Amino acid sequence: MAYKKNVDGLLQYYYKKTNKVQKIIQKDWLKEHGHKRETFPPQFFENIEEKLTPGKLGYWAYAIDGDGWIYKCNKKRKFEVGIKLKDREPVQELADIYGTSISRIDYLNQDWAPSYLVQIYGKRALHFVRLICPYMTEKRKKATQLINMFDPTYHPPKISMNFRKNSELLNFHMGMIGGFFDTEGSVGLKVGTSKHKTKKLGDRFCNFIRSWVHFTNTDLRPLRKIKKILETWPFTFKPTIYMHKNKNVDKVGKPSKIKYILQIPSAEELLFMKMFAPWILITRKREYAEKFERKKQIYKLCDENK
Repeated sequence: MAYKKNVDGLLQYYYKKTNKVQKIIQKDWLKEHGHKRETFPPQFFENIEEKLTPGKLGYWAYAIDGDGWIYKCNKKRKFEVGIKLKDREPVQELADIYGTSISRIDYLNQDWAPSYLVQIYGKRALHFVRLICPYMTEKRKKATQLINMFDPTYHPPKISMNFRKNSELLNFHMGMIGGFFDTEGSVGLKVGTSKHKTKKLGDRFCNFIRSWVHFTNTDLRPLRKIKKILETWPFTFKPTIYMHKNKNVDKVGKPSKIKYILQIPSAEELLFMKMFAPWILITRKREYAEKFERKKQIYKLCDENK
């Protein structure tokens, strides 16, 4: 979005056309192998279900909850499921599972990184949504409504969080956190400098490493669900949720949506990254488990040399 100050000195949204070029970089597998629309090779969907393990179902449920979409197309009883990300790894995996195409979107603005897009239609979309719907939160109702167009009696079952009695449920829920972290999570390390005054030596400067691990979303429900998972045995995390108000306005002049942030405490960042690294597909995020480990070693050396 683009903003500029109006006559009153307030930031106001104005339309700015985004110039972009979209190109297919991976073709649809079914089309390439001569299959007509909505026709599939034997055991096509059975093979997909073997690939979508419990952890992967949880992952994709919350990945679509995060940066994905589910909506009805103009054509009767047709709908689309899709996701667009700057990182290719999740898009590539979903496209490979369902044999769909991948598009790369390049922006003429050199400051904008390219993004990758995968879209699923027809029977493949219906099959995918039916698998992930029970584990969704934000888009669970919409997914159910679209499934009901084909199966009016369908109602997604509730998934228990009693990990003591059903330890196999851990894979679903850890996958959910991994999927939401890939789409709505942020992790980073940054070197900073602090300044403090002393009576004898005057101003003193001290270097430090600032780190963060958090989730951001405009819908509070998935963040509450993740918080509840992280606080439930066998997890011992103590995350906090706080609200961030944006002073900007949207394209129709209304205040921007309130954002909610789920923050992992600094002392638990390393544990979180190590524990959930196997469920994170985006390489640049997963590598922070090792970076946090090095940060710990640096601080340990500093304490020893005091």
